[in-house]
Amino acid sequence: APRIAEWWFARQAEKIGLMSKGDIDLLMVGDSITHNYENEKVGLKVWEKYFVPLNAINLGFGGDCTEHVLWRLDHLPVLKKAPKGAVVLIGTNNICWGSDTPKQAAEGVQAIARKLKDVYPDMEVLVLGVFPRRRNLDHPHRKQINELNAYLPELLKTLKGVKFLDIGPAFLDENGFLSEEMMPDTTHPSEKGHEVWAEAIAPELKKMLSE
Repeated sequence: APRIAEWWFARQAEKIGLMSKGDIDLLMVGDSITHNYENEKVGLKVWEKYFVPLNAINLGFGGDCTEHVLWRLDHLPVLKKAPKGAVVLIGTNNICWGSDTPKQAAEGVQAIARKLKDVYPDMEVLVLGVFPRRRNLDHPHRKQINELNAYLPELLKTLKGVKFLDIGPAFLDENGFLSEEMMPDTTHPSEKGHEVWAEAIAPELKKMLSE
């Protein structure tokens, strides 16, 4: 389903324009956490360092749930030359602010991976575990995210060319508390957090994009 917001449709139109030009190797699919790679204060330098050389497009839209991403993917031009890879990070808004159960949210993530493979059968898809939220280990959001991520390996294992990777521990300290330096608002990575994220997936992207 689409979101009824002017900025959202304007951003979708902008992405349609970029996709129409073709020649994209990597799709970065997600919500505000991915969207923030365009934010000069937190992610843009990291994007320019790690993802511009990979010929990536940012398909992150702040506030999106899995159903919004599915609609967006349905309403993008299909590239004649298929991208080599896609990274998917989505689901946090389904549970933490939405009404989905962790299992429903995980099934939404599975549907997105399946949709990407339907459109581009030879493309590799890297599904990231939803990043941890909130400082404390016993916060309900943290528990919901752990539950969602626990469903994903099983749900994704039958999809050829789809890999699951949980880099969440990279944002935690030795006691499991969320790093204030990497996620100051307990949800969105800082510039340091974006750098840690980019570094954590760099080996997978190298494999994915060199094939």
